[in-house]
Amino acid sequence: MQTLPPHIQKTLQERKNIENKHIEIKKIHNNYYLYTATSKYNPKTKKPTKKTTYIGTITKDGTYKPKQPKKREHSNATYYEYANSQLCQTLSKDTQEALPNIKYKDELIALSITKAIDPVPLYLTQSRYQKLYISKTQKPNLTSRHLTDVLTEIGNNPQIYDLYHQLAQTGGILFYDLTSILTYSKNLKLAEKGYNTKHAHTPQLNVIIAFSTITKLPIATDVFYGSIKDIKTIRHFIDRFACTDMGFIFDRGFSSYKLLLELKAGGVHYVVPLKRNSKFLPEKFEAQGALVYRKRSVGFSKMVCEYGFLYLFDDPSIRAEEEHVLLGKVEAGVLSVVEYEVLRRRAGVFGLVSDLDCSAVEVYGRYKDREEVELCFDVLKNELDADRTYLGCEGAVRGYFVVVLLALRLRFKILGRLRERGLVGELSVREVLFELSKVELSVEGNGREVFCAIPKRSQEIIDIFSDLIPMGYT
Repeated sequence: MQTLPPHIQKTLQERKNIENKHIEIKKIHNNYYLYTATSKYNPKTKKPTKKTTYIGTITKDGTYKPKQPKKREHSNATYYEYANSQLCQTLSKDTQEALPNIKYKDELIALSITKAIDPVPLYLTQSRYQKLYISKTQKPNLTSRHLTDVLTEIGNNPQIYDLYHQLAQTGGILFYDLTSILTYSKNLKLAEKGYNTKHAHTPQLNVIIAFSTITKLPIATDVFYGSIKDIKTIRHFIDRFACTDMGFIFDRGFSSYKLLLELKAGGVHYVVPLKRNSKFLPEKFEAQGALVYRKRSVGFSKMVCEYGFLYLFDDPSIRAEEEHVLLGKVEAGVLSVVEYEVLRRRAGVFGLVSDLDCSAVEVYGRYKDREEVELCFDVLKNELDADRTYLGCEGAVRGYFVVVLLALRLRFKILGRLRERGLVGELSVREVLFELSKVELSVEGNGREVFCAIPKRSQEIIDIFSDLIPMGYT
């Protein structure tokens, strides 16, 4: 470069003294640009590599002007998931109204909504909740340290059964069943080794769910020791539930004739399936009529017994399956031909005992509808990830499953709307909540709220729940 003017040279030297780095100057179109220069050894070329960084300019009169940082536009807007949280908040209003004035009510509602939308681990609940629009106005403490106190308080609060009583709408028939939940806490007294579907001899606890046949929603839950039998749980539940004009539809695990007499004496209705080896099952089925259930023809008969009424049903499709299994045992040498002939007479036949004097068609339909509580357990374990727990406090575990129950109610309310519209085969609850999570609302620093662009699929789902999601426009 040609010799620099004295005033430019002076400014350059001043910058070298200040920067304390090697500085180069370049003249481009009568303008002087300053750069810091460094070198780094390149092991591939085995030579130093030079790197320059622009730091500023020197004007013609010798004034130094440092490089101006690029102006970046910072958005002060906060983006919230709107439609999914508003839907769940609307659907939880009945629970909020039914809840007594218990401690941590707001935390309970926030936990259940977050659980229904996205069942993250407890320690991530607060950060997940903060993405929901409802967190803008409702700010419960959901820190992981505080949640233990919240769950323990809820689990130990006797008023929870008052909530269940209100959710049941006084009376009606309830589906009632029990499932096992694995636990990985070594200090949990509820954890005992017991029977489960996986035949795993591991510590577990038993969780019951009562499901209303009227509202088609779960209305109660409780947690018991892992080794306790199904029958003992129902006695405890009835004592605490204290509801009049109540009835239960059980599974085979509750087939106890002593229990039936207790229920009958207490005025509690029941529908209980007989075990396969029950003395009430006849050697030969004689039909009194036939019914059609989901395009399947089933023979039936009804008779009086000491526990009320005995309803017998003969399902040809089930009989074929059971005869196939029995023949397989004959082939394997487990059964003799004579034993097969005896057992095949009962193949496809099952019985229900009930104090209800109604048609066989009605009691059959009621029992078959208990698939709802089985679906409830499936959602609990596979959708809400509540098939195991790491909590080490009995109260916290009970409180946790209250949260799960309320989350289940939200999910089943969404399912109910899909059933009303005939969309169950086309759209799942999970897809509904996922697509609605894409409907975001931008809240700017000045308080102005603006909807982000809504995808087509999300808008279609909003239309299905238009009366439950306030969008603020028509």
